Order: sequence, then C-alpha cells, then structure tokens
Amino acid sequence: MSDFQWREKMRKVELSTKEESKVPERSKVLGFGCFSVGMLLVILLFAFISFGLISQSYWIAGGISLIFTLGLVFISLQLLRADKLPN
Repeated sequence: MSDFQWREKMRKVELSTKEESKVPERSKVLGFGCFSVGMLLVILLFAFISFGLISQSYWIAGGISLIFTLGLVFISLQLLRADKLPN
C-alpha cells in the first residue's frame, strides 16, 4: 500500500513541475536584485581580504583570494548580461 502512495506523490510532483511558473515578474526582479546586492557584498569582502593579505606580504593567499574575487566578478557580470529565459 505504501508503494502506491509513493507513486501518487511522485505523480503529483511530476504534474506540478510541468505547469507554468506562477511567480510574478516583479518578484523575480526583486529576488535577482537582492541576489546581486549579496554577490556585490561578497565580492567586496573578498577584494578587501585579498588586498589586506597582499599588503601584509602574504602573496600566495592574497593571490588565491584575488583570483577567487575575479572569478566571482566574472560570474556576476555573466549573470547580469544573460538573456532572460522564456516563460
């Protein structure tokens, strides 16, 4: 009996994923804006850490942190410039 209940639950999940997204466009924009602000804060934090490490002559750790920071900048710019997905 429990196997049948499991199949029914999986069928409901499958049907719900096939439906259109009912999230309003304004909510999507607001969520992406919050994500962008969060990414900007993380980038600034890592940039501050990397320059602090470099100024204290920790070249390797500062370089690794700077490479990580540049990677986050690249990813963020790609997300901002990406085309919107169709509904």
